[in-house]
Amino acid sequence: MNIPFQQTPNYALGPAKKIAVVLHFTLGAYRGAVEWLSNANRPNRSSAHFVIGRNPGEIVQLVKLNDVAWHAGVISNPNDRAKKIMLKNLDGSYVNPNQYTIGIELAAGYDVDQDEVVEPNENDVTQWQYEQLTELVKSFATNSEVSFVLDPKNIIIHGDIADYKEKPEIVRTELLKRLFPVQLTNKEAIKSQIMSLLNQL
Repeated sequence: MNIPFQQTPNYALGPAKKIAVVLHFTLGAYRGAVEWLSNANRPNRSSAHFVIGRNPGEIVQLVKLNDVAWHAGVISNPNDRAKKIMLKNLDGSYVNPNQYTIGIELAAGYDVDQDEVVEPNENDVTQWQYEQLTELVKSFATNSEVSFVLDPKNIIIHGDIADYKEKPEIVRTELLKRLFPVQLTNKEAIKSQIMSLLNQL
């Protein structure tokens, strides 16, 4: 993939081998999200390795894969899915997930037509985003800079690590369908749909 690179100041130098992907929603438009994640003049200097917007051409890499993006460093009541991939220190505490995960932000949840209402279709991930996300995650499996193995357990959402964060379960489910069309079982698909409905309550 030919993705433009725009270094954010909000990162730490590697080398840090990545073993998992964390999916995020920006809750804002692509350009605004890129500017926000590249802004060093704010208290919460978050970032991500990649940002994918809703429209063709809206994709950028902000942090090199072997460097550390600040996207999922706070751990709060991680669920079982996260615990399967989260690393621990010798004292039993969790290693900061930023050290070994790739953060991908998907622009969603903003007023595209500027009618002051975020309709359901404006809160969805577009086909362009799914196509880019699928190819991007596939590319990690053959990239020598990371230690990523293409396996469903290695793809989580931010809400898995921190229970107060967004939980775009439907996005993970759709991505897994595209990455593993045969391996995704009916049981997992049904479970994902139930979790998505519960998260909307």
